[in-house]
Amino acid sequence: MGINIRKQHVLEAIVESHIATAEPVSSRSIARKYRLGVSSATIRNEMSDLEELGLIEQPHTSAGRIPSQSGYRYYVDRLMKNSSLTTQEKKIISSIFAQKAKAINNIIQRTIKTVTHLTDYLVLLSWPQLENAALKKIKVLPLTPDQSLMVIMTETGWVESKVIDLPSGMTPDSLERIENVLNTHFQGLTFPQISRTILHSVYDELLKQRKLLDRIMGIVEAVLQENADEGIFLGGAYNILKQPEYSDIAAVRNLMSFIEEESILRSILQKTNPTEVTVKIGKEINYDPAAKYSVVSAVYSIGGNVVGSIGLLGPMRMDYARAIAIIEYITGTLSETLSKDVLY
Repeated sequence: MGINIRKQHVLEAIVESHIATAEPVSSRSIARKYRLGVSSATIRNEMSDLEELGLIEQPHTSAGRIPSQSGYRYYVDRLMKNSSLTTQEKKIISSIFAQKAKAINNIIQRTIKTVTHLTDYLVLLSWPQLENAALKKIKVLPLTPDQSLMVIMTETGWVESKVIDLPSGMTPDSLERIENVLNTHFQGLTFPQISRTILHSVYDELLKQRKLLDRIMGIVEAVLQENADEGIFLGGAYNILKQPEYSDIAAVRNLMSFIEEESILRSILQKTNPTEVTVKIGKEINYDPAAKYSVVSAVYSIGGNVVGSIGLLGPMRMDYARAIAIIEYITGTLSETLSKDVLY
């Protein structure tokens, strides 16, 4: 949609004024505040054209205008100026993430708390997806002559242990050899990357232990299936209620019922673009109860492997430039922290 420069300035003024005040914007307030070099009558004409184009709308008969969903999209894609965190905010974030953590749970909670302090939106964070987690180590530890403990560890800090029955005659040396071969072939790979081709080479090296290997791989596949759904962590539910949109009980109920739908929140985060910040506005979320919300999200990674997403959910009248700056900086810092292997 091509609109001239003056209309772009008027639309930009309407969006930014509405973001700041949550109130409809009049031509007079634009003329007074933004000094576009034209009269309020001219601005009114431009607003009329923008309304015909579907970029702004009139919520009440005698009120000013507010951006439509299309208006917000045009603003985000073409008019919005980049924002960045202050030096002080960056220092605070760096100092928080510099603290050592023994488990990824600590880092996840720390991330949510940090983002909650930076914004008045709801924070969504998906737990690292197991299928995207690279394998760090497999341990096969003898328990009794007939049983062994298999421990699977990933680079995201996830650990699973299972007791497995051993074939007769299996010695500790044989178990150690199996462990070494598995780690040599599988270390650094995600579960989907452990293909049948790789398994065949492992079988060639451990021909006599084929039966035990089948049991081990069966456990790995079962564990992956059990943990296929990533968890969703929420933060800042109290903060978002500060927004004027949630001043009445009906709006609060709608928000609460929406965020209780964990499968929907998971689906929203799963649709995050893996290479850039994703902005979903209103109906773009593809969920009717979320038609008045927006989500800004980005992925975080470990060693280049995407393992989860972080999002900010707020009213359509959210400060997109600020939200994008926060998400970009936090996901970058979180990815760097997790990739430093601070969990072990």
